[in-house]
Amino acid sequence: MKLKFLVLIIAALFLASCVAKENDTTSASFLVINSLTGNDLAGEPGSSTVFCDVYTSDSIINDNAVASVTTLTYNPLEDSVEHDITFYMNVIVDQVDVEFMRTDGRNVEGVDVPYRFTQPMNTLVAVDQAVEIPFVLIRHVAKLEPPLLALREVTSQGIVLQLVAKVTLHGKDLGGHRVAPVSGYVSVWCSNFADPAPPTPPPGGGA
Repeated sequence: MKLKFLVLIIAALFLASCVAKENDTTSASFLVINSLTGNDLAGEPGSSTVFCDVYTSDSIINDNAVASVTTLTYNPLEDSVEHDITFYMNVIVDQVDVEFMRTDGRNVEGVDVPYRFTQPMNTLVAVDQAVEIPFVLIRHVAKLEPPLLALREVTSQGIVLQLVAKVTLHGKDLGGHRVAPVSGYVSVWCSNFADPAPPTPPPGGGA
């Protein structure tokens, strides 16, 4: 009797220690977000902090970002033999979700932070290869709604709304199995930053 009870305890502990992926996916592959980057204040890409200008040179445009993504397998030692890696383990990223939060806990959408949104897409990420996936981080429509709309009233680098964007990628392997969603975070600083000064015309008004 004691032996049976001990076996049951060991079995329960074993099941509890199983890989958590069983709850989310039946795929042998999973996605890893290597980095999330966007434009810096000078408009140059590759920044880990994204600067969102809510009104640029009398226009409103999206702010885009790039996710560097890799597909890995759950059993790298077993799958390291070349014939064990199959084409069906590659993953198609088919959806990106973006939602926003603030570190002060004020997270009412449409009041404190922009509304979350979803972007369908279709990008192949092969096993052990890093792929850069561009996506929209701040929609132009978000700059026409609170809280970003209020930032247009004053052109000042002193009024900055600091957001944290949670970016979640969804996908499926080429065998048709859904992979576990994976999330990453990127800091977004929003303001009506001063536009660059127009170039000074040459003396005499020449070209």
